[in-house]
Formats: sequence, C-alpha cells, structure tokens
Amino acid sequence: MKSRNGKNQRTAVIGAWWSANVVLSASAFHYACAAQRDERNGFPYTAAMEWRKAAELFPSKTRAAEYSWRKWERIMLLPRRLAGPVGNSQQAYCPLAPASRPAMTKALNKDSFAGAA
Repeated sequence: MKSRNGKNQRTAVIGAWWSANVVLSASAFHYACAAQRDERNGFPYTAAMEWRKAAELFPSKTRAAEYSWRKWERIMLLPRRLAGPVGNSQQAYCPLAPASRPAMTKALNKDSFAGAA
C-alpha cells in the first residue's frame, strides 16, 4: 500500500499558488480591460472603480498595480492614500442613557409638577 502522507497539504499549497498567481491576475486583467472599455465609452467613474479593483488584485509593488493606481489617480484627481475608507471601521460609542442635565432634571422633578395639579 502506498503512503499518502502530505497529499492534502501539497494539494492545498498548489491550489493556493494557483489562486494567488493565476486566478487573481486574470481577474485583475479582466477589470483593467473593462476599465479601458468604460473610459472609451464615457463612464469615467465606473472606469476608476474598475482600475481600483484591478490595482488591488494585482500583486502589490508590480508595474501593473502601479499603472492601475496611476490611472485611478488620474481619473479621480485624488492621491492613492484616499482610495480606502475614511475613518475607522469601529462603531462610535453611544451610551444608552442620556447625559445628566441639571436643568432637565429640575424640570422633570415631581415637586415641580405638584403646583399644576
């Protein structure tokens, strides 16, 4: 009987390599072609979003990624650092109880409504 030690691990490594190097690059190339087509057809902001997607899918620090980012910067007239979301992704703290306000507390006091009854 043959030993199959490590076969699943090899398959996973090959699959990860295939995904990282072939599938993502093909998707990035697809987005770049779509961006060129959208620019040619007069949809600059759609093209900018596709250039951004292409730049994010290409391996970083490559000429293709730099080219895609330059195209995005040219259309959007913004630096690359502003391509991400603004602010932090955590939700703001909002307490459930309202802050104590002396004027409101005094007005809502039972003694202040005693004269009206």
